[in-house]
Amino acid sequence: MDECADVLAGHVDVPLGELLFGEVGGGGRLDRTGYAQPAIVSVQVALVRWLESVGVRPDVVVGHSLGELTAAWVAGVLDLGDLLELTAVRGRLMESQPGAGAMAVVHADAEAVVAAISAHPGVEIAAFNARRSVTITGPADAVQGFCQESGLRTQQLTVSHAFHSAAMEGAVAPFVEAVAGRTLSAPVIGFASTVTGGWHSADTATDPDYWGRAIREPVHFSQALTTLAEAGPTVAWEIGSHPQLTSLARASWSGTQPTWLSTLRRDRTDQVQLHSAVANYYNHTRTDLDWAGLHQDKGRRTTTIPTYPFNRQELTAPPVRRGGTGTSTLSHPLFDRHYEHRSEGQ
Repeated sequence: MDECADVLAGHVDVPLGELLFGEVGGGGRLDRTGYAQPAIVSVQVALVRWLESVGVRPDVVVGHSLGELTAAWVAGVLDLGDLLELTAVRGRLMESQPGAGAMAVVHADAEAVVAAISAHPGVEIAAFNARRSVTITGPADAVQGFCQESGLRTQQLTVSHAFHSAAMEGAVAPFVEAVAGRTLSAPVIGFASTVTGGWHSADTATDPDYWGRAIREPVHFSQALTTLAEAGPTVAWEIGSHPQLTSLARASWSGTQPTWLSTLRRDRTDQVQLHSAVANYYNHTRTDLDWAGLHQDKGRRTTTIPTYPFNRQELTAPPVRRGGTGTSTLSHPLFDRHYEHRSEGQ
């Protein structure tokens, strides 16, 4: 987090530490995408780095919308400095676009949603998240009209802009230009695209135009999860401050479900949640974790345990004595001595 804060110092006018750890919600700043995007990516970076420090490293990655930039860093496409600087640019550009928009989740098949939006000019698909979860976007009045008249079950989202809609057009070209000024490399691990739904190639991952399209075009998260399932992972981590995508991923998964783990949760202490998730990961994979890294700076000490086997002996409850002064017939010497003392008036 400190490294991210240093990189962002010249690109975001509020220190990262103040955004994350100052007033609740950064004094309301985290409601603004220009601040929220660098904060979200920084948390994701720190979590990935922490997991790496204890021996948890990914084989394949996928990211949803902004998260695809973080996934690109994990896959080796971007270095950390470029990731954070581009995130800051992306956040500023998107915040500067027209803000009179809205978004809503529609709980219906994609085909039904696509058919319904034809009667509502201006409404577009923002994300295909799961088989029966599609996000729509567009001008506020058009989205509201869709929610009221489509006959489909909808839930409006609290957003500042109509992301992945025509309202974002003005951010595309400047962001493409910003990406073109960076050095991008081919992925070193499997990297699923949420623009195409397939695997990234060296050409797509390093194409500045692709990253511009990712701002404007729908997120094909469900299709990307189907692609990811081809790799047959046994464990899947959601990297972020609270699990938002796991339920959608479960619904989109084809074949045997992996063990789903999340890094942080709003309703749990951070360290408890992380350590519980790592324990769950170990129990399912038996991966040789970096135990020294896991306990670094925790003030723990290592000790040995006896090498001999424990003598496990079953004991039964002693009989109840209801008076009398005789000596106990119990065989245990402590009991014998205890009852001898009683009989002697001690």
